[in-house]
Amino acid sequence: METSPFLEVARQGRNEWWRYVVGIGFIFVCWIGGQVIIAAPLILREPDPTRADLLLLALLLLSFAPGMVAVAAVNRFLHGRPFCTLITPHDRVEWKRIAAGFAGWFVIAAATGLIEAFLHPGRYQSNPEPLTVLPFFVVAALLIPIQAGTEELIYRGYLLQGMGLLLRHPVVLSILNGLLFALPHATNPETTAGFVKVMLLYFLAGFFWAIITLHSGTLELALGAHTANNFFTAVVANFQETAIPSRSFFTITEMDANYQLVSLIVGTVVFYLVLVRRAGDH
Repeated sequence: METSPFLEVARQGRNEWWRYVVGIGFIFVCWIGGQVIIAAPLILREPDPTRADLLLLALLLLSFAPGMVAVAAVNRFLHGRPFCTLITPHDRVEWKRIAAGFAGWFVIAAATGLIEAFLHPGRYQSNPEPLTVLPFFVVAALLIPIQAGTEELIYRGYLLQGMGLLLRHPVVLSILNGLLFALPHATNPETTAGFVKVMLLYFLAGFFWAIITLHSGTLELALGAHTANNFFTAVVANFQETAIPSRSFFTITEMDANYQLVSLIVGTVVFYLVLVRRAGDH
């Protein structure tokens, strides 16, 4: 079975098993430590972490930065590989492909939102003061790439490439990656809409982003899609209870896990047919 070039690049550098044990431990200590040090004090001061507060949003997103620095440092100094190999096996990152992933998923998110609003009138409540969203828009635009990028570099970059040294089948790798991605989201406020179904949503998102990374041969499309997903949620149409407490143009009064599952599956199929197959042939 032909291995994705994205996995093959992990064979560069130093890859003894103990390096991955040390690397994973260091990354997660820095990642969790950053969240505790940067965001936790404000969350503890504010009893309602879902309240749309600009400083809270900025700190929550910025708290992912230590994790991004850690994964870059581990890849460079512990494994002896350039940072860009976490994103692409090629000499340089193609920003146009990241932009294509962002635009493609943003359009899909907007389309599924419009369909839901049509099927369920009143579920999407417009913000009576839309100008108040603008500061949140700016913070989200600047910092969500750090938050989403950190998760992608850790899960679809470092962990997926590391597991690829032992396993070859893309579906098995994607299933394991989806499970690992879902676990830390078990405490997110959205799970109150139905724990099993919402966890399945997170699993399918992780599984999908792993599949498109392996099939396209780079992390670029997944980076763009994940960033678009979180940005759309933060400032366009957010839930009342959410892990990203931001002020948005529309508020979704009810999280319909069944609709979210169907729209995610349909959206990922469209994304794959339009963008991933083309990238794989690139």
